[in-house]
Amino acid sequence: MSQRSPMNKRNQPGTERTGMARKSASSAKPARAAASSVRVVPASSKDRRKKIEQGESLAGLSKEEKRARRAERRELEDRIETCVNYLLKQQPQYQSRRKAYWCFLGAAGAGFVLALLMITLVSAGVTGSFMEIGMLVCVALAYAGLIGGLIFDFVRIRPIRNEVRATVEGMSDSRMDAILQRAAEESAAKREKKKKRG
Repeated sequence: MSQRSPMNKRNQPGTERTGMARKSASSAKPARAAASSVRVVPASSKDRRKKIEQGESLAGLSKEEKRARRAERRELEDRIETCVNYLLKQQPQYQSRRKAYWCFLGAAGAGFVLALLMITLVSAGVTGSFMEIGMLVCVALAYAGLIGGLIFDFVRIRPIRNEVRATVEGMSDSRMDAILQRAAEESAAKREKKKKRG
């Protein structure tokens, strides 16, 4: 690394600095706002995700227009979610994996209940090394079931759900309407069966 010369004027104390230092490029800001045809993209992925979730910009709209746009967005999200749920119920692979997920959660719940039961027995005066070991085993079973269920959901179930959601989001409105119609018909048929039984 080079050393500054102490004989140079700008490095001597007490001398008045003249001239202007150049600003760095990172501090440069645009002189005016971007035109309406220019799309400003947020720098961080968190901001980008937030912008996508919000949808279109509602700046400059009246309250009624904003309310109407939000209602349209919610209605579209509801339609998409209903279609996704219907299509997922039609997939046997998803249903079997969902049952396995509930088995994990059931094992976790049973482990916690057994551990609480053993804790109450120990507090009532029942002692022994079997109870202590049993409590530890039940708590370990409960945590293993809970963590295993979460991992199973992320690794085995979520990819199917995301794939179906992406498919539904790419569908046309008429195709989504047909799926919603089919779902409504099946739901009505199930209600009729329940009425006949009851």
